[in-house]
Amino acid sequence: MRALKFFLVLVAVIFSGFSKDSQNNRNGVTVPFKFDGVIITDHSTETVCTPEGDPYPYIAHARTGLLQGNQTHGGKLITEQSTWTIFICNTDFTSKINTSYLEGVNTVANGDSYSYTCTMLTNIVTMEIVLYVTVTSGTGRFEGATGQAVLTGVNTGGRTIPVNGWGSLTFPK
Repeated sequence: MRALKFFLVLVAVIFSGFSKDSQNNRNGVTVPFKFDGVIITDHSTETVCTPEGDPYPYIAHARTGLLQGNQTHGGKLITEQSTWTIFICNTDFTSKINTSYLEGVNTVANGDSYSYTCTMLTNIVTMEIVLYVTVTSGTGRFEGATGQAVLTGVNTGGRTIPVNGWGSLTFPK
């Protein structure tokens, strides 16, 4: 009977190790990521996506800006150091979708930062936006980090656009 108990405890210990490893992948530890904040547009710079004969002149949007808010695994962003720039955009008037490609860097409360690329889709009728964010690199605790998130919001025509969403970050072991 003792041998059976010992064997069952040994099996439980082995399986608990597998359970822990299943939460980690070969590239590191993956954790949930949540963001809640606002996009701050800089309208003092050149605007983009204002095609000739544009029937929706209000879709012109800033090419640069800042990001303000809070996120898991970083806390409050340092707004002045959390910048983004649109490098390509296009508006399809048939589908009523504006697609912008941007890149940026977010700096969190302790000064660590991560770089990202993003595809932003804007419905030019409802002004709903969806951002598909891909974390590509970082400094400090984000060094070697990768990840993805989806943020959503509605552009109400002001200088700020509230957005929130979730995803995951993978930190190297």
